Amino acid sequence: MVLRKSFLTGGSGTLGSELIKISRAHDIEFVAPGSKYCDITNPIQIHNHIKASGCETVVHSAAITDVKGTENDPSLAWDVNVLGTINVLKSCKDLGKKLVFISTDYVFDGEKGNYATDDPINPLSKYAKTKAAAELLVRTYENSLVIRTSFFGYEFPYEAAFVDQWSSKDYVDIIAPKVLKAILSNTRGTFHAGNERRSIYDIASDRSKNIKKIYRKDVGSFIPKDTSINQNKNV
Repeated sequence: MVLRKSFLTGGSGTLGSELIKISRAHDIEFVAPGSKYCDITNPIQIHNHIKASGCETVVHSAAITDVKGTENDPSLAWDVNVLGTINVLKSCKDLGKKLVFISTDYVFDGEKGNYATDDPINPLSKYAKTKAAAELLVRTYENSLVIRTSFFGYEFPYEAAFVDQWSSKDYVDIIAPKVLKAILSNTRGTFHAGNERRSIYDIASDRSKNIKKIYRKDVGSFIPKDTSINQNKNV
Protein backbone atom coordinates (compact mmCIF):
# COMPACT_ATOMS: atom_id res chain seq x y z
CA MET A 1 0.00 0.00 0.00
CA VAL A 2 1.33 3.43 -0.98
CA LEU A 3 0.73 6.00 1.73
CA ARG A 4 0.07 9.64 0.92
CA LYS A 5 2.74 11.79 2.60
CA SER A 6 2.28 15.20 4.19
CA PHE A 7 4.80 17.40 5.97
CA LEU A 8 3.88 18.24 9.58
CA THR A 9 5.23 20.89 11.92
CA GLY A 10 4.49 20.49 15.62
CA GLY A 11 4.49 16.71 15.43
CA SER A 12 5.37 16.38 19.12
CA GLY A 13 2.48 18.58 20.23
CA THR A 14 -0.91 17.41 21.49
CA LEU A 15 -2.65 17.55 18.10
CA GLY A 16 0.39 16.62 16.04
CA SER A 17 1.04 13.48 18.09
CA GLU A 18 -2.56 12.37 17.73
CA LEU A 19 -2.55 13.02 13.97
CA ILE A 20 0.54 10.83 13.63
CA LYS A 21 -1.05 8.16 15.83
CA ILE A 22 -4.16 7.82 13.65
CA SER A 23 -2.54 8.58 10.29
CA ARG A 24 -1.85 5.08 8.96
CA ALA A 25 -5.44 4.03 9.48
CA HIS A 26 -6.29 6.77 6.98
CA ASP A 27 -3.54 5.89 4.46
CA ILE A 28 -1.43 8.93 5.23
CA GLU A 29 2.10 9.27 6.55
CA PHE A 30 3.42 12.42 8.16
CA VAL A 31 6.99 13.60 7.72
CA ALA A 32 7.47 15.38 11.04
CA PRO A 33 11.04 16.40 11.92
CA GLY A 34 11.50 17.69 15.46
CA SER A 35 12.00 21.38 16.16
CA LYS A 36 15.60 20.68 17.20
CA TYR A 37 16.37 19.79 13.58
CA CYS A 38 13.71 21.84 11.82
CA ASP A 39 13.19 25.22 13.47
CA ILE A 40 10.30 27.08 11.84
CA THR A 41 11.81 30.39 12.98
CA ASN A 42 14.78 29.60 10.72
CA PRO A 43 13.60 30.23 7.14
CA ILE A 44 16.43 28.27 5.52
CA GLN A 45 15.90 25.21 7.71
CA ILE A 46 12.16 24.99 7.19
CA HIS A 47 12.46 25.58 3.45
CA ASN A 48 15.08 22.87 3.00
CA HIS A 49 13.10 20.34 5.05
CA ILE A 50 9.87 20.95 3.15
CA LYS A 51 11.68 20.75 -0.17
CA ALA A 52 13.53 17.54 0.74
CA SER A 53 10.36 15.85 2.01
CA GLY A 54 8.75 15.69 -1.42
CA CYS A 55 5.34 16.24 0.21
CA GLU A 56 2.67 18.18 -1.66
CA THR A 57 0.87 19.29 1.51
CA VAL A 58 2.31 21.03 4.56
CA VAL A 59 0.31 20.90 7.80
CA HIS A 60 1.48 23.73 10.06
CA SER A 61 0.52 22.79 13.60
CA ALA A 62 3.53 24.14 15.54
CA ALA A 63 2.64 27.00 17.85
CA ILE A 64 3.10 28.52 21.27
CA THR A 65 -0.28 27.97 22.96
CA ASP A 66 0.39 29.18 26.51
CA VAL A 67 -2.29 31.88 26.78
CA LYS A 68 -1.29 33.14 30.24
CA GLY A 69 2.43 33.00 29.52
CA THR A 70 1.99 34.87 26.25
CA GLU A 71 0.03 37.59 28.03
CA ASN A 72 3.02 38.18 30.31
CA ASP A 73 5.66 37.82 27.59
CA PRO A 74 4.44 37.74 23.98
CA SER A 75 7.89 37.68 22.37
CA LEU A 76 8.23 33.90 21.95
CA ALA A 77 4.66 33.52 20.69
CA TRP A 78 5.30 36.30 18.18
CA ASP A 79 8.46 34.60 16.92
CA VAL A 80 6.87 31.15 16.59
CA ASN A 81 3.24 31.90 15.79
CA VAL A 82 3.76 34.83 13.44
CA LEU A 83 7.31 34.84 12.09
CA GLY A 84 7.41 31.03 12.00
CA THR A 85 4.19 30.98 10.00
CA ILE A 86 5.58 33.55 7.58
CA ASN A 87 8.55 31.25 6.96
CA VAL A 88 6.33 28.20 6.39
CA LEU A 89 4.00 30.21 4.17
CA LYS A 90 6.82 31.59 2.02
CA SER A 91 8.29 28.12 1.55
CA CYS A 92 4.92 26.69 0.53
CA LYS A 93 4.38 29.54 -1.91
CA ASP A 94 7.88 29.24 -3.41
CA LEU A 95 7.65 25.44 -3.69
CA GLY A 96 4.01 25.29 -4.80
CA LYS A 97 2.79 23.30 -1.78
CA LYS A 98 -0.68 23.34 -0.26
CA LEU A 99 -0.58 24.83 3.25
CA VAL A 100 -2.94 23.66 5.99
CA PHE A 101 -2.73 26.03 8.96
CA ILE A 102 -4.07 25.02 12.38
CA SER A 103 -5.72 28.08 13.88
CA THR A 104 -7.94 28.52 16.92
CA ASP A 105 -11.48 29.46 17.85
CA TYR A 106 -9.92 32.11 20.08
CA VAL A 107 -9.69 34.41 17.05
CA PHE A 108 -13.31 35.21 18.00
CA ASP A 109 -14.20 37.40 20.98
CA GLY A 110 -16.95 35.13 22.28
CA GLU A 111 -19.73 37.72 22.25
CA LYS A 112 -21.82 35.94 19.61
CA GLY A 113 -21.08 32.21 19.63
CA ASN A 114 -21.95 29.67 16.93
CA TYR A 115 -19.47 31.40 14.64
CA ALA A 116 -19.51 30.74 10.91
CA THR A 117 -16.31 30.65 8.88
CA ASP A 118 -17.05 34.07 7.35
CA ASP A 119 -17.83 35.85 10.64
CA PRO A 120 -15.46 38.73 11.49
CA ILE A 121 -12.67 37.82 13.88
CA ASN A 122 -11.82 39.88 16.97
CA PRO A 123 -9.06 38.28 19.06
CA LEU A 124 -8.78 39.45 22.66
CA SER A 125 -5.65 37.92 24.19
CA LYS A 126 -2.11 38.38 22.93
CA TYR A 127 -1.98 34.66 22.10
CA ALA A 128 -5.18 34.96 20.05
CA LYS A 129 -3.79 38.00 18.26
CA THR A 130 -0.68 36.13 17.17
CA LYS A 131 -2.82 33.30 15.79
CA ALA A 132 -5.17 35.74 14.07
CA ALA A 133 -2.22 37.56 12.49
CA ALA A 134 -0.81 34.26 11.23
CA GLU A 135 -4.21 33.16 9.95
CA LEU A 136 -4.69 36.36 7.96
CA LEU A 137 -1.28 35.91 6.37
CA VAL A 138 -2.10 32.33 5.35
CA ARG A 139 -5.42 33.41 3.90
CA THR A 140 -3.58 35.58 1.36
CA TYR A 141 -2.30 32.35 -0.24
CA GLU A 142 -4.90 30.71 -2.46
CA ASN A 143 -3.54 27.19 -2.08
CA SER A 144 -4.25 27.06 1.65
CA LEU A 145 -6.72 25.81 4.22
CA VAL A 146 -7.17 27.39 7.64
CA ILE A 147 -8.60 24.99 10.22
CA ARG A 148 -9.99 26.68 13.31
CA THR A 149 -10.26 24.27 16.19
CA SER A 150 -9.68 23.82 19.92
CA PHE A 151 -9.05 20.81 22.12
CA PHE A 152 -7.90 19.43 25.44
CA GLY A 153 -5.56 16.47 25.81
CA TYR A 154 -6.99 13.08 26.70
CA GLU A 155 -8.12 14.34 30.10
CA PHE A 156 -9.39 17.64 31.48
CA PRO A 157 -6.27 19.36 32.86
CA TYR A 158 -7.81 21.50 35.62
CA GLU A 159 -9.66 21.02 38.91
CA ALA A 160 -12.34 23.57 38.00
CA ALA A 161 -14.25 24.49 34.84
CA PHE A 162 -16.40 27.39 33.67
CA VAL A 163 -20.13 26.87 33.73
CA ASP A 164 -20.68 30.14 31.84
CA GLN A 165 -18.20 29.73 29.01
CA TRP A 166 -19.39 27.85 25.94
CA SER A 167 -17.29 26.13 23.34
CA SER A 168 -17.26 23.46 20.64
CA LYS A 169 -13.83 22.23 21.72
CA ASP A 170 -13.40 18.63 22.86
CA TYR A 171 -10.68 16.12 23.62
CA VAL A 172 -7.90 15.65 21.09
CA ASP A 173 -8.84 12.07 20.19
CA ILE A 174 -12.29 13.36 19.19
CA ILE A 175 -11.07 16.45 17.33
CA ALA A 176 -8.06 14.97 15.51
CA PRO A 177 -10.08 12.70 13.15
CA LYS A 178 -12.13 15.74 12.09
CA VAL A 179 -8.96 17.71 11.43
CA LEU A 180 -7.41 14.82 9.51
CA LYS A 181 -10.50 14.46 7.34
CA ALA A 182 -10.21 18.14 6.40
CA ILE A 183 -6.49 17.75 5.68
CA LEU A 184 -7.21 14.88 3.31
CA SER A 185 -9.96 16.76 1.50
CA ASN A 186 -9.55 19.12 -1.43
CA THR A 187 -10.96 21.97 0.64
CA ARG A 188 -9.41 25.42 0.47
CA GLY A 189 -10.35 28.49 2.47
CA THR A 190 -11.47 28.21 6.09
CA PHE A 191 -12.80 25.17 7.96
CA HIS A 192 -14.20 24.74 11.46
CA ALA A 193 -13.42 21.49 13.29
CA GLY A 194 -15.16 20.98 16.61
CA ASN A 195 -17.99 19.25 18.38
CA GLU A 196 -21.40 20.29 19.67
CA ARG A 197 -21.70 23.52 21.66
CA ARG A 198 -21.42 22.86 25.41
CA SER A 199 -20.18 24.55 28.56
CA ILE A 200 -16.59 23.89 29.54
CA TYR A 201 -17.93 22.31 32.73
CA ASP A 202 -19.99 19.82 30.72
CA ILE A 203 -16.99 18.97 28.54
CA ALA A 204 -14.81 18.50 31.62
CA SER A 205 -17.40 16.25 33.25
CA ASP A 206 -17.15 13.79 30.36
CA ARG A 207 -13.79 12.54 31.62
CA SER A 208 -13.26 13.97 35.07
CA LYS A 209 -15.20 13.60 38.29
CA ASN A 210 -15.57 16.12 41.11
CA ILE A 211 -14.88 19.10 38.84
CA LYS A 212 -15.47 22.38 40.65
CA LYS A 213 -17.64 25.02 39.05
CA ILE A 214 -16.18 28.47 38.41
CA TYR A 215 -17.40 31.64 36.70
CA ARG A 216 -15.73 33.98 34.24
CA LYS A 217 -16.08 36.98 36.55
CA ASP A 218 -13.85 35.25 39.10
CA VAL A 219 -10.92 34.90 36.71
CA GLY A 220 -10.46 38.15 34.81
CA SER A 221 -10.13 39.35 31.24
CA PHE A 222 -9.45 37.56 27.98
CA ILE A 223 -11.87 34.73 28.72
CA PRO A 224 -14.34 34.71 25.77
CA LYS A 225 -17.94 33.93 26.68
CA ASP A 226 -18.64 31.63 23.77
CA THR A 227 -16.18 30.32 21.18
CA SER A 228 -18.47 27.70 19.71
CA ILE A 229 -18.15 27.35 15.96
CA ASN A 230 -20.58 26.12 13.34
CA GLN A 231 -19.35 22.84 11.95
CA ASN A 232 -18.48 22.41 8.29
CA LYS A 233 -20.49 19.71 6.54
CA ASN A 234 -18.69 19.58 3.19
CA VAL A 235 -15.76 17.22 3.87
